[in-house]
Amino acid sequence: MGLKSVEMQVAITRSQDASKMQDQMTRQGQQFQETLTQQQLREDVLKRTQINEHEKVSLRENEDEEKERRERERRKKQLSKDSDKHLTDHPYLGTMIDLSR
Repeated sequence: MGLKSVEMQVAITRSQDASKMQDQMTRQGQQFQETLTQQQLREDVLKRTQINEHEKVSLRENEDEEKERRERERRKKQLSKDSDKHLTDHPYLGTMIDLSR
C-alpha cells in the first residue's frame, strides 16, 4: 500500500510540525534547567553571605569576650597587688620577725 501524493503532502507537513514541537520542548527543558541553575546560584550566594555575616558577628563576639576576659584578669592582678601592698604597709604590724629566742 503506497502513499498517494496528497497523503505525502500531509505527512511531510505533520513531520515538520512534530519536529518544531520537539525542538520547542527541548528548548523549554534547557531554559528550565538554566533557570533552576541560576536560582541555585543565587541561593548559594545568599547562604554564603549569611554565613560570612554570622562568622563576622561571632568573631566580633569572641574578640569582645577576649577583651573582657583580659580586663578581668588585669583587674584581678591589680586587686591582688593592691591587697599585697595593703598587707605589707600595715600601720602597727612589723615587717621583720625576730627569731633570736
